[in-house]
Amino acid sequence: MGTMISVHVHDDVPDDAVDLAVEEVFAEVERLEQIFSTFRPDSVLSRINRGELHVLDAGPEIADVLDACTWLEQQSHGAFTVRRPDDPERLDLAGFAKGWITERAAGRLAARELANWYVGAGGDVITSGTPEVGQRWRVGVADPLHPGGIVATLELAGGAVATSGTAERGAHLWDGRTGGAAVGLASMTVVGPELAWADAFATTAFVMGGPGIDWVRTLQGYEALAVTLDGALERTPGWLEA
Repeated sequence: MGTMISVHVHDDVPDDAVDLAVEEVFAEVERLEQIFSTFRPDSVLSRINRGELHVLDAGPEIADVLDACTWLEQQSHGAFTVRRPDDPERLDLAGFAKGWITERAAGRLAARELANWYVGAGGDVITSGTPEVGQRWRVGVADPLHPGGIVATLELAGGAVATSGTAERGAHLWDGRTGGAAVGLASMTVVGPELAWADAFATTAFVMGGPGIDWVRTLQGYEALAVTLDGALERTPGWLEA
């Protein structure tokens, strides 16, 4: 997915049980990347884009993600898009698939009855339980304008946080309404119960620019922090910091 993934487990269980669960996490990432990757020529999505496979024959994973992307396109009035401006016939589902894949893979830990863990993928984090009794997971929101800095800290005991921006990868996000790069904000961070949607909402709100923070206010269960190009912070009313 073009990023690093880390798994951290804080349960008092045998090491081999943790090792097995972690192996299953990465196996699931590999399986789903083989479906959604735009870099692998043999992926399911690459075959769709070459016209070798119809989306209706591509399996339930493609259908689920396409349904979510269609909803996002409608709700954002076209700001979110799966059509690349440089190649409108080509699908790129990364705007939703990255968080969705990470959340699906992290579910392997819960399936192995591990209760206290977090999985990080780039600017996305999904958590379960706590690191110690009476504590919560502390997640820093990176400062997009000052490398190594932090603009906010969150405490989570379950739930997810995702950040979208251009600090790490440059102007790689585009606005479906204009076909141009999304450059109205420095970053957008969204916190909520599900990583798939937190990541997708962060991407969509970032593409929207200034109005993105108001758009997140309409989403039940999700809060956001925007960093503007001049370093100002804008928060939704329910945003809670440590």
